[in-house]
Amino acid sequence: MQEIIWKIIFMILLFTGGLIRKPHMKKYKKTEKTKSKKTSREKFLCFLAAIGMMLVPIIYVLTPWLNSFNMNLPDWARWTGIIGYGFGLILFWWVHKTLGKNWSPILEIRKNHKLVTQGPYKYIRHPMYTQMWIGVVGYWLISSNWIVGIVAFLTWSILYFIRLPEEEKLMIEEFGQEYKDYMKKTKRIVPGIC
Repeated sequence: MQEIIWKIIFMILLFTGGLIRKPHMKKYKKTEKTKSKKTSREKFLCFLAAIGMMLVPIIYVLTPWLNSFNMNLPDWARWTGIIGYGFGLILFWWVHKTLGKNWSPILEIRKNHKLVTQGPYKYIRHPMYTQMWIGVVGYWLISSNWIVGIVAFLTWSILYFIRLPEEEKLMIEEFGQEYKDYMKKTKRIVPGIC
């Protein structure tokens, strides 16, 4: 297929993720927070991830600036990325639906926050992060571009490896033994593995 078609598909998938999140962002802004880790570091990590997961892909789609970094993957590899990314979008929707008012884009505890252990949380503690890893691989395969893939992978990795221990610490502070017991029953991002 021609590169322009891959770019259109890629942009549609990016846009779909934004549509899934939009109503949850509106609800998030209206709910009261009781604990927040909205630090300069947290803001910087989110900003960094946005560069890698949104800005660079948009530059790839809308300009020819990154074309010299194309990997020329075969169509089957790119379709694999689309299928994986599509699965990730379904997981993204499921996670948001399951979390409801407990969802937050940064590390926070909300008023009347509940420990969610149903839906995808029955199998893993951080399905949103699982979805993001799927998205990073999907970005790389669909774009077939070294810069898009490496920047998304690096920026997401930095956020993930710095934020995850902080998030689990926050959950233990809030839910104590209940969260520790939940940790014993579940893995972080891949059921039964890690």
